[in-house]
Amino acid sequence: MAKAVRELQQASGKTVRSAEWSEDNGVLQFRGKIYVPRNADLRRQVVSLCHDTKVTGHPGRWKTLELVSRDYWWPQMSKYIGQYVGTCDLCLRTKPVRQALVGELHPLRIPDSRWDTLSVDFVVELPLSSRYNAVMTVVDSVSKRAHFIPTHTTVTAEGAARLFLHQV
Repeated sequence: MAKAVRELQQASGKTVRSAEWSEDNGVLQFRGKIYVPRNADLRRQVVSLCHDTKVTGHPGRWKTLELVSRDYWWPQMSKYIGQYVGTCDLCLRTKPVRQALVGELHPLRIPDSRWDTLSVDFVVELPLSSRYNAVMTVVDSVSKRAHFIPTHTTVTAEGAARLFLHQV
């Protein structure tokens, strides 16, 4: 029992009163609930019994927490159960997503002429070639023509503007 109390104090950083702990037929209890030691397989089995069975029917996080906490306790139990339920494969595939629907999609405006709308991107951390280790890519959205300008990963915003002005 002393080992479990020390483990709990280290995990939570709080002092634990001995009145909260009891032992019944060799089973350690904390506040009348069975204490589950720090054992990943054992904790997973306990949560699985209250979440994965056909009787319980994969309830959500809070119902699973309520079912587990009727008889068992361990530090950060709510966090563990939240992670377990959040990664349950069957729940992820069958439960509906409870988020607001995405708004209507609108097409982008078609530019009037070439080189009106451009996109600029940098490809960085390339092997050194002629003292350059990055490429500034400028693409026209209408004609899909591109300019590839050799540069350095340390180029500043002013340097990128200067490259754009002189190369494009």
